[in-house]
This record gives sequence, C-alpha cells and structure tokens, in this order.
Amino acid sequence: MQTVTLKIDSPDGSQSIELADEITIGRTDAASLTLSDTGLSRRNTTIFRDGDDVLVVDEGSTNGTFLNGKQMGSSPVIVRNGDTLRLGTYTTIAIQIGAEEPESVAEPEPESPVFVTPTVVSPKTPEPNDHSAKIVFGSFAMIGVIVAVAIVALVFSSGDATNSATNSVRPTPVINTASVIPMRVIDPLGGENDDDLDDLMASWEVEEKEIDASTVTDITGSKATEGEPDLNVSAALLADRQKVAMEPRNGETGIRPSGLNVPKELFGDGVIKQKAKLREMNESGYQQPLDFGDLAIKRIGKELIEMPMAGESYYLDVGGSASDGPFMSFAFPNVRSELAAGNPKFDALVKLASDFSGQKYDLSNAAHRKQMRIRLLRMFNKLARPILLELAGAYHGKFKRPLRVTSLTRSMDYQIGLNATNANSFPVRGPGSLPPHTSGCAFDLARKHMTAEEQNFVMNKLAEMENAGKLDALIEYGANACFHVFIYSDGRPPKM
Repeated sequence: MQTVTLKIDSPDGSQSIELADEITIGRTDAASLTLSDTGLSRRNTTIFRDGDDVLVVDEGSTNGTFLNGKQMGSSPVIVRNGDTLRLGTYTTIAIQIGAEEPESVAEPEPESPVFVTPTVVSPKTPEPNDHSAKIVFGSFAMIGVIVAVAIVALVFSSGDATNSATNSVRPTPVINTASVIPMRVIDPLGGENDDDLDDLMASWEVEEKEIDASTVTDITGSKATEGEPDLNVSAALLADRQKVAMEPRNGETGIRPSGLNVPKELFGDGVIKQKAKLREMNESGYQQPLDFGDLAIKRIGKELIEMPMAGESYYLDVGGSASDGPFMSFAFPNVRSELAAGNPKFDALVKLASDFSGQKYDLSNAAHRKQMRIRLLRMFNKLARPILLELAGAYHGKFKRPLRVTSLTRSMDYQIGLNATNANSFPVRGPGSLPPHTSGCAFDLARKHMTAEEQNFVMNKLAEMENAGKLDALIEYGANACFHVFIYSDGRPPKM
C-alpha cells in the first residue's frame, strides 16, 4: 500500500502528516487534528483510506470543503495524487500519494510488457557541409522518435485493455454503514452539537434581508434619558447613510480581497472569551429573550437600550426580515401561540405600544407591528453603545463612510425563523445554550462591501480594543461575512 502524505498549511503553520487510516480535521478536540482556523467547524473534514483508495468527505461543515476549487457535496470522493483541498478560512491540504515524485503506474497495475530495445548504430558525426551525413543523422533521429511513440502507445493500450476488463472506470467504493466514518457521513448534523457554543457561533450567524429604508418610519418625539440616547432619526437619514456606505469603491472588495491581513486577535479560536462570559451570564440568571414579548419586557425594564437607526458614522441594517403578523409567544422545542390579553408578554407589548419613546403604535395594525419589531431589534446592552460609536467614529474619520451594522439583539424565535432557510443550521432542542445575539452583547459589522484597506483598519481597531479588555471580536466568512463583536455585559472580561 502506497504512502499517503497530507501537506497542511494552516494558521498553525505548515506540517506533513502520514495518513495511516483516517484523520478528521476541525477546530475543536472533537476532531483528531485540531487547527486554530475560525472558519472550521468542530469536525470539518475527514480524509480516510479504503484499501488503495484515499477518500475525503465534508462533515456537514458550515463553510464547506473544496476539492481543487470546487465545493464538495455530502458524499465521499476519491482523491488523487496532487489534488488540493481548501477548508475553513485559511487551511489548505495537498495530497501526496507515493514518493515525492511518484512513477506513473496504470491502475490496476498491469503486467510489465517485455520490450526489445532496438539496436541503434551511432551515425558518423557529420562534417561541415556534408549533406549526405546530415540526411543519415536525421533518419536515425526520426527512427528513434517513431520507436518512442510506439512504446508509449503500447503502454497505454495495455493499460486500457486491463481497465476494460474491470469495467474501465473504478466504481464508487462500497461504504460499510456499520463503520465509524460512514455514520459521520450520513449524520445530518455533520457531527455538530446543538448545545455547543462553537457550533452556535458557526451556524447561527445568519444574515437578514437588507433593510429597505422606504418601509421604515421616522422616529419623532423621543427625548434622551439617563443611559438612553435621543432616538429621533428620519428614514431619509437612514437611506442617505445606506447609500454612502454602499457606494462603489476604487479597489477590490469582498470576503477575501487581496491584501487582507487578519490580526491574531481576530484569528485563532475566537470564541473562548465569549463562551466563558456567556456561561457567566447563564449562571447569573440571565433570561434570553424567546420572543418579541420578552424583548418588550427587557426594553421597558431598560435591561436593553435602543440604538438610533442611523448617525453620521453608522447605520443599522437590521429588521429587514421583520414580519407584520400578530405577536406570538415561543417556548422550546417549537411551541408557538398568539399572544392575547392577560398574558404578561402581551401586556408588556401593549404598554410599550402606548409610549414607545414618544411614539404610539396600534397592535391591531400590521404596519405598526412591523415597525415595533424593527425597533425591538435595534436594542443591545447599554455598554455596547460607546464601543460601537468608538468603532464607527474611527472608521468614519478615516474613510468618510458610515459603518453598516447588520445585527444587534435577536429573540430566539426570530433567529430560528432566519435559520429556517439556512442549510447549515441545525434543530434547536432546548434552552441549554445562549446564542450570542440573544445575550444583548453582540453586534455584527458587514464587510463584503469594504476594500482590504478598510477591513484591515477595522480589524486593527478591534484588535486594539480587544487588547484593552473592552470586547472579543472575530472575523466571519461565508454568506454573512462580517466582524462579529462581543462586549462584556458587566464591562469586565470573563474569568479564564
């Protein structure tokens, strides 16, 4: 059996590993090889041997596995010598089968044909201007070429004949469904764990629809209070800030523009501090908002504050997926019912609708219900506001553009609704975990529309603030390419 070597380049450096049986690559100890690439799932990709074949399978990862630049499906695929895999964000794997410079051998291996080496008489070295000698020399050279071509043709015809005897194309290997690897292959969760924050981070970061400023109403009559800002902003300002933020750039933009330089603070594990802090919040009795009724209760109690929908240095692209239907209650695993008078959550919504920072809403009016939902999605922990303004102010001062903020606080039912169309999501079976965006401590900054210079500037600012103990940040890829920012609910980094 030939030696198989995996040449891996990742944030951990370059390494070569000999594949004896199988290896699973991921970002946690659920994998046999752990790499500090935030774009990897817990168990991202498995490479294994089946006799003389080497196969690779994506384990239902969030960001996928790419073979020679093409994204793989859910079935195992045979790989060949020289193939390249790309997974996660920064990890590439070159497949080497056999020696460093393996000989080309037909598969299955035919018996070596016996060739008679022709005897070639060396011609006399032609003298200058000896035309007859040149003709003789050229003739021998032509004979040599013909013999070489004949040998190559014989090798290939022999190989073809052998392959024809075995149905020409190698069949897809038969998978033993009782073995370990196939169980992971057919696992619809790809080995993901719905009680693990790493997986929640990877699978719950779902992008909303882009906000349509023409469907947003002005906020008037608001007055700044202690700890809460003046919310009076017109939809026209929101539309203007949106237009400026999304104006075409001169340079390359996108998820991985040339020159993107991710600092170590946004690299590596990226969720250790968030996991620790969310665990502290759970242990201290924080109640995650299951529905908009819970968000209303947190709004009235000033546990969460509303952020103005736009300013000179930022705008909130949130609420684009908000519906106008009746308000519903939500309970695990998926129990929903329309809220009615007498329910504390409904009563909270009625109270808020009567005076929503100077605005009045009618819960029987569908358009009003939608506006209330949009506003409730503009909330987060009061300690997040100065951090967002500091980031936005620095960015605007440098580039004269506003930051596009794509997510603040989400209720559990709203998040589940977004995940309904996310192929990478998984069922939510209970309240055991606290997704970051239900904590009130997270917000996302969109980046696909930015150049590498802009993204590098924001990342360096985030790294500076992370080193100052103000937040934890990471870079996200995939459909919701953003900078995920997590602040500390009490202003203190977690105990590690």
